[in-house]
Amino acid sequence: MNNLTLLLSFSCLLAGVFIFRKLWLGALVAVLIALASKLFFSPEVNSVYRELSNAIIVWAELILSIFGAYLFYYTLAYNKHFTPFTESVTSISSRISLVIILCFFMGSFMEGIAGFGTPALLIAPLMLVVGFKPLSAIALPLSSSTTAVLFGALGIPLKIGLGINQPDEVVIKTIILNALPTLFIPLVLGYLLSKTEKFKINWKKEWKALVGAGIFFYIPFSITALFSIEFPSVVAGITGLLLFVFVFIPSNEKIPIRIWWITFSPYLFFIILLLIWKFVSQHTHFSLSPDLKNISLFQPGLVFIIASIAVMFFLDKKDFGIQLSTLLKDSLYKIHLPAITILLLICFTQLIAKSLSENISSLTASINQSWQIVVQPVIGIIGSFITGSATMSNLLFAGSLSGLTLTQQPLLTAMLHTGSAVGNAISLQNIIMVKSVVPENISESRILKFNLLVVVLYVVLVVLSALIYMSCVNI
Repeated sequence: MNNLTLLLSFSCLLAGVFIFRKLWLGALVAVLIALASKLFFSPEVNSVYRELSNAIIVWAELILSIFGAYLFYYTLAYNKHFTPFTESVTSISSRISLVIILCFFMGSFMEGIAGFGTPALLIAPLMLVVGFKPLSAIALPLSSSTTAVLFGALGIPLKIGLGINQPDEVVIKTIILNALPTLFIPLVLGYLLSKTEKFKINWKKEWKALVGAGIFFYIPFSITALFSIEFPSVVAGITGLLLFVFVFIPSNEKIPIRIWWITFSPYLFFIILLLIWKFVSQHTHFSLSPDLKNISLFQPGLVFIIASIAVMFFLDKKDFGIQLSTLLKDSLYKIHLPAITILLLICFTQLIAKSLSENISSLTASINQSWQIVVQPVIGIIGSFITGSATMSNLLFAGSLSGLTLTQQPLLTAMLHTGSAVGNAISLQNIIMVKSVVPENISESRILKFNLLVVVLYVVLVVLSALIYMSCVNI
């Protein structure tokens, strides 16, 4: 595929995002251009068959997880499972503490379970219920979609995006490089809250709670990442939330233990099922053809579906059949457009991956490593900004790192992956999704004005961390 075709296909993708506000339309045209280039101008029928077949396999695994996550959440929401927790949260008087609980901790927990824009989509209505302005309800959950996206929904950005299935050198470097920005994110959220809600923060009073929130999140996050890539965001979200409430929320405002158990016990049930299924099936793979991607029997989406059916039966045995039918239809309806968009994006990334990797590799070959650590997160941010997904961004650009030395590759892969995660905060697809559940029409540019601050600061801190790391280990 030549450079002109690449440029034209990307231009169509961007036009779909910025002009028509329909990512699926831009992705469809981009796929058709890439296909035409491969089939008519330099026939590569076997290559196209392999790339599209692999795209369908990747999409099937991904969409199974998304569908399962939606079904599990809507099963709980259908049975008004979250109502006691929402009512208890309203008793907390500190607006900053509410933001940290809902956006930073709950958002991270939901990112670890569901991902793909779901956390901000679910948190925004809760923000409105407890009295925040519409701008806060959109900007703050999106701004929180940063560190937790590094592992995303059960490790999917690493598993599917980078082909990493176990903690390795890239994961360790990612944890190290993201320590400083993770600790600063609660402080940044506090600052943004003061701007969106237009009130003055007593920093002398609040700084300890905000710094404590970062510490309570990062410690379980980094420890869990040493043993598993599926659960860091889940464990950090719930553990950090419990520690934060215990230490910084006044006794008369604390949420009762009974409410915690009611809210999170179904997720505990799901995690136990997932661990059992992983132990049984993680080493079982099969392939439809020798030149196609292996398919693992370990599919979190299947566990989500099993857990959803079990929870439905437990909560409402009498109307189990009706509930199952209703929720299956609702979940399929909710994901049908995202599913089509994701399929088109994966097909596009598979078709152009080789050409794109070669072009980016040649462009960055002359750049020394000090500048590479700036360039790679920016590339990742661009990928997420366009596609709305860290997984898609990694699929799009990870191949460009294959030409690096063994010493450079883990660090720069971690930088690219970090950019892909952080870019979710300014993804137009995510912004449009969250705006759909907020009644007031707020312009995208107004939201980007706040969220760009988070992204820029995060990248600056990550680059600073990388320079310190490089000087310490003499890379």
